[in-house]
Amino acid sequence: MDTRKLIYDTFLKPFEKKQYGNVGVELEFPLVNLSKAPVDEAVSKGVFDYFLQRGFKVELEENGQPLFITNSDGDCLSYDNSYNNFEFAMNYGDNLCRIAERFFPLLEEVQAYFKRCGHSLVGIGSNPYKKYADKNHVNFSTYNMVDEYLTTFGKNSPYPDFPAFLSSAQTHLDIPLSDLPYAYTLFGRLDFVRGLILSNSPDFEREGYICYRDYLWEQSAFSLCPNITGKVDGEFKTQHDLVDYIMSKGMFNRIRNGKYEIFEPVGIEEYFAREDAREEDIECYLSFKNVEITRRGTLEIRSDCAQPFPDSFAPAAFSLGILYNMNKVERLLDSFFKEEGIEDANTYLREKTTKGEFIASKNSLNELISKILEYSEEGLLKRGKGEEKLLSPLYRRCMLLSCPGRVAYRYSDDDIVTMYGYY
Repeated sequence: MDTRKLIYDTFLKPFEKKQYGNVGVELEFPLVNLSKAPVDEAVSKGVFDYFLQRGFKVELEENGQPLFITNSDGDCLSYDNSYNNFEFAMNYGDNLCRIAERFFPLLEEVQAYFKRCGHSLVGIGSNPYKKYADKNHVNFSTYNMVDEYLTTFGKNSPYPDFPAFLSSAQTHLDIPLSDLPYAYTLFGRLDFVRGLILSNSPDFEREGYICYRDYLWEQSAFSLCPNITGKVDGEFKTQHDLVDYIMSKGMFNRIRNGKYEIFEPVGIEEYFAREDAREEDIECYLSFKNVEITRRGTLEIRSDCAQPFPDSFAPAAFSLGILYNMNKVERLLDSFFKEEGIEDANTYLREKTTKGEFIASKNSLNELISKILEYSEEGLLKRGKGEEKLLSPLYRRCMLLSCPGRVAYRYSDDDIVTMYGYY
C-alpha cells in the first residue's frame, strides 16, 4: 500500500480546487442545569423536538434518537460528545457577517428554550457547573468509540471524561493548496497570540490555567497516540513536508463488520504496513491538533475557547483577517521574536500563555498583538464584506492584554453562569 499517496489523496487533494473565500464556524457552549444538578436529558433532547416542529430536519440519527438536525440554511444543531456540550455548526459561506446574522437569532431561540426549562447555555470554554454535572454521554457510535478509548487507555489522566466539560470555537478556512504549507506554519506560530486574547477556560481547581482545555486534551489518552493533540511546531515549506508530518501521526481505531474497534495507538506508517490494514481505515483517523488540515479541505483553527455570546465570532474574524494578510503578520512575528531573543517552540510559548504567564514585557506584547489585530482588520477590509466589525471585542483585550479567562477568575461559578449565560 502506498501510504504517502493515501495521505495526499485524503488530506491534500481536497485543497487542489480550493480558493480563498469561504469560512465555516462551529460554536460549542456548556449547557448547565440552573438547579445545580446534572443536565436533565428530557430537556437536552427536547430541544430537538422543539426545533423539528419549527422546520428543522433530522440530518443523522441512531437508535431512533436525532443526533444532528439542520435548517433550510444548512445550519446544524447537535451535542458534541455530551448533553453538557451544545453545538451550533453554521453552514460555511463567503461572508462571516451573514453567518453571524443567522447565528444570533438561533442562539437566542435556543437559549430561550433552555431558560424556560431551568437550564442555560454559558459563554465559556470550561463548564462552570462541572461539580454538579455528570458525564451525560451522547449515545452515538463515534462518540462511544472515543469514550471507550479515553477510558481504556486514559486511566491515569485527570479527567478521562473531559470532552463532556469543555467547549470550543472552531474556524474553518478555505485556502489554495499552494499556500497551505505557509498558512499551516503561520497559524501554528500564532497559537500563543490566540491564547493571550481568546483563552476562556479556567481550570476546575482554579490553579491558574486560563485555557484548561489545552491541558486536559494533552493529558488525556490522546497523548498516547503519536502527534494527534497539542500544538503545531516546525516549519512547513512544501506539500511533501505536510505529508511527512501527517505520516508522523497515529491511529487508534478502525471499523470492522460495521462496528468500531479501538486498539493500542500505533503510527500511521506502521499501521498501514500491516497486512490487516485497509485503505478505507484512513477514514477513521482522528486528530485534534490546535491547527488541523481536515479531510474536507479546510485549515481548521481548533484551539480557541468558547467566548461570551456577544463575542462569539471574534475568533473566526481574527483568523480570517490574518489569512488575507499573512505576509505582514509573518514579518511582524519574525521581528518580535528577534528583538525579544525568543527561540522557543510554539508549544512552549502557548503553554506559558495558557497558564496566564507572559513571554515578554507587557509593552512588547501589547504592541505585537495590537499590530496583528490591525493587520487582521486590514485583511477583512480587503474582503469588503463588513466583517471587520466582528473584531470589536478584541480591541479592549489587546489594550489591557487580557482575555475572558483572566476575568473569570475573579468571580464565583454562580456569577459566571449569570454573566456568561446572558444574551
